[in-house]
Amino acid sequence: MYDVLLIASCVLFLGVCLAYARHEAASLFHPATIYLGFHGFIFVIRPLFARWYHFDLVYRVYDFQPSIANKITVILGANLAMLVFTGVSLLVAGRPVLAVPSRDEFDRLRRALAGPIIAASILLAPLAIASQLEAWSRRADPYASMARDAGTGIMVNVGANGWFNDAALMLAPLTVLVVWLLRYRASAWIVFGLSSLLILGSGGRGSFVFTAVALAMLYLLEKRRNWFDWKIAGLTLVSLVSFNLIVIDRGATVRELFGADSGETYTSARDLAPLEHMDFANLEYFEFITYAVPERTGSWDYFAHNLQIFTEPVPRALWKDKPVGSPVKFFELWDYGTPIGMTISLPGAGWMSLGYVGIVIQAAFFAFLYGLVYTRLLTQSQDPLPRLAYVLLAATSLVVFRDGILLTLLRQLPFYFGPFLLVLAFARIKSRPTSRWVPDPSNTDNPTSPVERRRELARRA
Repeated sequence: MYDVLLIASCVLFLGVCLAYARHEAASLFHPATIYLGFHGFIFVIRPLFARWYHFDLVYRVYDFQPSIANKITVILGANLAMLVFTGVSLLVAGRPVLAVPSRDEFDRLRRALAGPIIAASILLAPLAIASQLEAWSRRADPYASMARDAGTGIMVNVGANGWFNDAALMLAPLTVLVVWLLRYRASAWIVFGLSSLLILGSGGRGSFVFTAVALAMLYLLEKRRNWFDWKIAGLTLVSLVSFNLIVIDRGATVRELFGADSGETYTSARDLAPLEHMDFANLEYFEFITYAVPERTGSWDYFAHNLQIFTEPVPRALWKDKPVGSPVKFFELWDYGTPIGMTISLPGAGWMSLGYVGIVIQAAFFAFLYGLVYTRLLTQSQDPLPRLAYVLLAATSLVVFRDGILLTLLRQLPFYFGPFLLVLAFARIKSRPTSRWVPDPSNTDNPTSPVERRRELARRA
């Protein structure tokens, strides 16, 4: 039965992709494309590998074994999320991208933003680099500033500031802006390479993927192309290889190149079957959720996990009794296994919240959100500036789909989109006139307008 369902899932996915490709809005930039790519890899291709190679890493680590009913629920739930997300996103964002009239428009924008981008980089890059290097040391000794809460299994920051730790993410959008400013020349890719080394050395996967996705989208938007070309295909291949290396050793190889402590590695590639990495294991994580919720918990989450968005911004140093995780909980998943490092995915979060109804709500919400951003920034204006904004917002979606929760998006925005807002603020300041003559109405000797003033100066001369 399960094998038949896997084949049916492949057929359904191909059918949806073919139907979507015929839609006028279909392009690499559309939220549906990004979600179909995520779904196709995680819930269509990888389950075939899991079935063939009998993946058991997560089952051993989490100390559980899903039933056939759990496995079937996961495939059905994942496909339901795909159908809802694709349908809602096309309903909200059903128009094609408006192409920028000329590449000269991007060049004019570069000249206008050159100073602000440089100023923002000078201001923020040292902080981002310092945070990245701090992450190198944390990777070598992960328990120096972090502790795992025994009741929830969540890693809690006890010896550092979370805002400073997350400041490392700012290196990604700054890299995107600088590479774009340098017109993708060789010097731009040197910047990309150095930035990638810092990110890879810290074991960062999300920010590396963010940089690659945003650069690919921005390049194609400037070239007025809707799909891949050979350069973007090459960038994708390099990114996939680099991502796989990070997954295997969490950046230990990069740290060793610079003489830093490599720390503990994740696992050896020889110990795992292809694609068995835990970074790709949303299938097994979703199975664990269906194994526990509501069969063993006796309750749904009812979307209560979203309440953490109100407590997360407050540093634990200022709130000693800050709740670990959501302030309202209906169960603890750690009572039913050891879900270390679990990312529950969009359909998994929906199931945990309210079963199949929750999956529909969760998928529709994020489809509406990213579809609205697409519509506002890519289909209502031909100005290049909204394109810069869009790629920085759309590139957050892969990690959001992987984690499946609103908190991930809100946690990323200050660091992935904040540098761009700072660039816009600097550009606004730059565009203001440096001086302005204002007449003094109490002085009748002064002209009351610039024209009269010029006439008076001419008369006196």
